[in-house]
Amino acid sequence: MPLGAGQTVLIVDDSPVMRQMLHKMFVNEGFNVVGQAADGEEALTLFERHKPQLTTLDIVMPKIRGTEVLETLMAKYPDSRIIMASSVSDARTVMHCLKIGAKQYIIKPYDEDKVMSAVKKALDLS
Repeated sequence: MPLGAGQTVLIVDDSPVMRQMLHKMFVNEGFNVVGQAADGEEALTLFERHKPQLTTLDIVMPKIRGTEVLETLMAKYPDSRIIMASSVSDARTVMHCLKIGAKQYIIKPYDEDKVMSAVKKALDLS
């Protein structure tokens, strides 16, 4: 049975290439990608509309930073399963995101095994 088997995911990244990479990985694992957002504002709108079971959230984005989106979502939906994504592996940022409530943290460029390992942990499937 595929890892995602019908689970819903929202992909948030300002890079179309990164969104496409993640989309392909998730679809291959049986996830239902309910939306893709290119900025923080769009992320909040799509999250409200779809209430996904999992969200990947880029940190550096236009309009609203990923850390602010994370804070907003965790305040309103404390059970959200959010994986932060960034090309920056700055320990302070990572710790800050995990403290706010992110379940995992992945570094770009995406490695499919590492992404799916983080997904399993975030969804308590490991």
